[in-house]
Amino acid sequence: MIFFSCSSEESADNPQTDDTKEILSLKTYEATDIMPTAVLVSSLIKSDTEKSLKSRGVCYNTTGNPTINDFKVEDGEVILGPASTLLIGLQQSTIYYAKPFVITNSGNVYYSNEIKFQTSKLIIMPTQFITYDPSSITSNSAILSAVIFKNGNLRWDNIRIGICISATNTNPNVNDTAIYAKTEVTEPFKISVKNLNSKTTYYFRPFASSLNGSEIYYGDIKSFTTTN
Repeated sequence: MIFFSCSSEESADNPQTDDTKEILSLKTYEATDIMPTAVLVSSLIKSDTEKSLKSRGVCYNTTGNPTINDFKVEDGEVILGPASTLLIGLQQSTIYYAKPFVITNSGNVYYSNEIKFQTSKLIIMPTQFITYDPSSITSNSAILSAVIFKNGNLRWDNIRIGICISATNTNPNVNDTAIYAKTEVTEPFKISVKNLNSKTTYYFRPFASSLNGSEIYYGDIKSFTTTN
């Protein structure tokens, strides 16, 4: 898109037609690398004149039609051509509107076309699960062990841990059979599973869930077969 400026702020939707004024062409690309609190916005700036630029960057808000009076990030290097601007400190699962902008040495402000994106949801998983091999396997019982290491960002005073097991689901979850452990997180725990069927293959894995069940994380899956 090409537009002209003879006032302090111009947009591609309201071009000026005085050929003696600055001529800039701006293009906004779709947002990429979308994360819970950050996103990358790329743009392209072309000029038919040699006039220097004072500033370029991206302005954004959550209501639409952002300007430099809203949130903005200025690029470290002010040059013509392509640029990618990283927006940080965003809110997760939130819709944002963004526009690249250019400010010339004469004080004119140019905006590119507006884009819309939504940040992703922040998912904080436990640092690591370890699923141990089963032991003491009989025809109707086994001992299953695991350990879950803490992630400092997760509220560990508000979760339950345990092991889920199934003979029919190769990806067992808490909707199958879930057995909760009575131990502190980061301590290896053992669960004795009883009343199993003989000569049957079972699949199991450790899990950590919030008390209300809204967030559930799973470790690696292992299997064993009961004896005769």
